[in-house]
Amino acid sequence: MKTIFIVLFTMIGNACYAEDKILEGNTILLIEDNYLMVEFMPSKNLKYAKKELDRISKFGKEHFEGTGYSDATEITQKPIATIESKISKKDVIILLESVGLTRYPKLMYFGFNGFTEVTSSKTIVYGSLESGIFLDVEGSLIKNIWFDSQNWKEINKTKIADGFKILAEKYDLILIDWTNEKIIDLNNDSEIKKYLTNSN
Repeated sequence: MKTIFIVLFTMIGNACYAEDKILEGNTILLIEDNYLMVEFMPSKNLKYAKKELDRISKFGKEHFEGTGYSDATEITQKPIATIESKISKKDVIILLESVGLTRYPKLMYFGFNGFTEVTSSKTIVYGSLESGIFLDVEGSLIKNIWFDSQNWKEINKTKIADGFKILAEKYDLILIDWTNEKIIDLNNDSEIKKYLTNSN
């Protein structure tokens, strides 16, 4: 399983990434630095998530040097991978569409080499207004589910919160925001709303 490095220094705002590229309304960005940083996972990983967030927080405090950080750490592998839940790609698509979420027809990857259009069907995204629930697909199953937004100000105009809730209800998932060191209870409507309103 791929490990994800948390680089502990002040990042440039996500909006800056898009300044050099005019994105169409039906396009969403996949930003390399944000991959799996807001991650859905089986609720059986809750104890692991709490312990890992505590470790990351302590690491950050130990390596903070006033304006930045002197070192980086990585998120350890979760005990129960999402793909082990045998979540059907077809079923998730039906579920997300049932609450009014639509699939982005175009996905643009942004990394160290700039923008590249993603033509692979291994990642599909549902949402609107530059916010999306990302599905990493392996065969007929979902490998990872994660979230990202380039437009937090308008996120409450979308059906993202409904997507969060129905995924949790159907598949017993929790949401971990590794960057902001938060665990979101997806069975609590007010907690979802608070997270989406106050995160960025």
